[in-house]
Amino acid sequence: MDYTSLRQTAAAAILPTVLLAACAGASYRPIVDMRGHTDVAYAHDLSECQQLAQGARDNANTAKDLGLGALGGAAIGAVGGAIGGNVGRGAGIGALAGAVGGGVLGEATNENREERVVKNCMQARGYNVLG
Repeated sequence: MDYTSLRQTAAAAILPTVLLAACAGASYRPIVDMRGHTDVAYAHDLSECQQLAQGARDNANTAKDLGLGALGGAAIGAVGGAIGGNVGRGAGIGALAGAVGGGVLGEATNENREERVVKNCMQARGYNVLG
């Protein structure tokens, strides 16, 4: 695998992680007990809570996880590549796999944080959040 095809493969593997960031946990709609609340009030409160959750996104942390995953993957891949006779290829493949894994981990962390913000915000507005 040459450098150009490795770059294209890396871009194709990392792109889905980046796209997931656009539709993450901030769009979460918790199940709530509507007793004492109108549909209009719920829609308004949910919209405001989702906007707050978008502010909780930590893209710097996701980028750090992606970078650390790439470094760790490159190191492990280089060892495997040395055994197989091609250190550079092993490091490249390992870096790609580590970057994707690290990016997915960082994105999952962001989504969980955003869901918690939406739930806590709705609870603070008097909703009994069931799930």
